[in-house]
Amino acid sequence: MSKHFACIICLFFLSSCVLENTVEPDFKRTVFVYIGCDNNLRNDADGKVESLKNGWNGKNGYLVVYRDLYKEGSVLEEIYVENGIKKTKVIYTREDENSASPEVFAEILQDVKNMYPADSYGLILFSHASGWLPDATLVSPRSMQTRSLVQDGRDWMSMTDFAAAIPDNQFDYILFEACFMAGIEVVYELRNKAGYIVASSAEILSPGFQEIYGSSVNDLFKQQADLVKFTKDAYDEVDAKTGELRSATLSIVRTDGLKALSDWLRENIETDKNVDIRDIQHFDRYSYHLFFDFEDYFSRVLKDGGKRDELKRLVDNCVIYKVSTPDFLPSSLGFKVEKHSGLTTYIRQDDYPYLNVRYEELEWFKKIYVIN
Repeated sequence: MSKHFACIICLFFLSSCVLENTVEPDFKRTVFVYIGCDNNLRNDADGKVESLKNGWNGKNGYLVVYRDLYKEGSVLEEIYVENGIKKTKVIYTREDENSASPEVFAEILQDVKNMYPADSYGLILFSHASGWLPDATLVSPRSMQTRSLVQDGRDWMSMTDFAAAIPDNQFDYILFEACFMAGIEVVYELRNKAGYIVASSAEILSPGFQEIYGSSVNDLFKQQADLVKFTKDAYDEVDAKTGELRSATLSIVRTDGLKALSDWLRENIETDKNVDIRDIQHFDRYSYHLFFDFEDYFSRVLKDGGKRDELKRLVDNCVIYKVSTPDFLPSSLGFKVEKHSGLTTYIRQDDYPYLNVRYEELEWFKKIYVIN
């Protein structure tokens, strides 16, 4: 498997009589945790559930976990607190199924919504992932496969199928405990599905967010979910480590800023301009590179280089928080993180015609590169 509040000062004596008689609204959020571990991550599932259980205080909603276990079927569970005691209840079990199927994901999501209705919803997704890339192309870019997110044995769910399985405006946030999900291709595809997306430009090293669920999961249940604190806590946990384990890139993307960014780029870039990709910050550890820093690349293909500050402003309007360690797995074919805008992008390359063709299917490509 890697700040900011304004206070309003009121006149106490004029408002105290109102405050004393004000009842706090009964706000509820359902946080749905989707764990696809019918793969080599299977040993992580129990630890994540236990950490969530230990950390959650049982207030402000429901915590529901779906786990597709290794060759053992799947289970939907509720984590709850009763009389101060933290408990786990099995809602139902199912036969061995393909958790990488968008139909299965949509069915489980609908069950969760029906059984645990709330004022808002959050999604945590844990599994293997490769951003927008079709299956197998991360390690073999010339292969011709079709899936990219949530691994179940040899099957994967495509990122576009995942997005299509989610109703519009379903989630306040999606938190990806999965690799390479901070791509512009991913967040743009999900722009109508969630208000915020927490993701990593690079890989996320095991054990992911497990170590901070126990202390920070309650931040996800606040009426205004404190995603900044949660993400900072996750980063600080990694940043305190030494050696290879001190490797992380995390960001929070506000999706309602993506329209202004995409509209502006469509008018201000040279879509056929050639650049030397060897000079651009990348976030993958291979002899080839498929995930490049978004701002680093697009600043090089502007029609007017004097507009780089405007590009930065638009990117920063989308990426409300970002953190990264100085290096990422430096002794394991890793790299230095010299630029980190909080978003990545694919750059079409002659060596990968299949990827280039598949890229044209994405909403991001159609928005930026297709002239209507």
